[in-house]
Amino acid sequence: MQEFDETLSRFGLTKLKTSLDLQLNNFGDIAVTRDGDWQLGNATANGMFRFIERWRQSESTIRELFVPMVRAEQTFEGLSTARQRGEPPTLSKDAAAFHEVTDAIIEAQLVFSTLAGSIAVILNSLFYRLKLDVNASDAQWRQAGKLFATFSIGEVFSAAAANFRHYDEWAASKSLTAQQLSSMKVLSGLLNIPIQTVHGVASIRNNVCGEILMLVSQGSIDTLNEVTVGFAKALAKYE
Repeated sequence: MQEFDETLSRFGLTKLKTSLDLQLNNFGDIAVTRDGDWQLGNATANGMFRFIERWRQSESTIRELFVPMVRAEQTFEGLSTARQRGEPPTLSKDAAAFHEVTDAIIEAQLVFSTLAGSIAVILNSLFYRLKLDVNASDAQWRQAGKLFATFSIGEVFSAAAANFRHYDEWAASKSLTAQQLSSMKVLSGLLNIPIQTVHGVASIRNNVCGEILMLVSQGSIDTLNEVTVGFAKALAKYE
């Protein structure tokens, strides 16, 4: 795990160390957060401190998920592209080998999307806790940091986490709920596809977290980390 001071230096947060004093509430007692921790500094400082601590503790897990996720994506793309070109094995000439490659394609796609979905859930949890800690509005949540196809990273990972948990429900829904549509709007916008097909059913009927994570990170864990902490700083209004 990266040291706290090193993490602060890495992301331009060194001033945070001087802002983490205990606070008093209106009754003269030591102030605590909404979930019972001591409040260190004002809402911005305390929120960023709690975010960085939890992100720092999660970074190795995210990395352990990210590396095989990218490897699975490369395997999936390589095998799928070769099949689209009609490269052997073909079903007519070697049925057993053809089905073996089919299984490998399905497995790689499942690994790719499942690992990405797990990352999305981790980051969404970190972001939502920060939103509550700094009392950010929904408008601030939508506008903070770098935008992707007009959507903030908070919106992106909230929608991706919902997709990971509920894509089977989306596929089975005859009439989409407002909550489902809210997530689909973000993901469809990023993937540049309509929210619904011409038949009125959801266009996104499977786990698309892999595609979303690759779009945001460009296949780089360092890029993902920069975007993640950048959004946190913007949402907390940390300067």
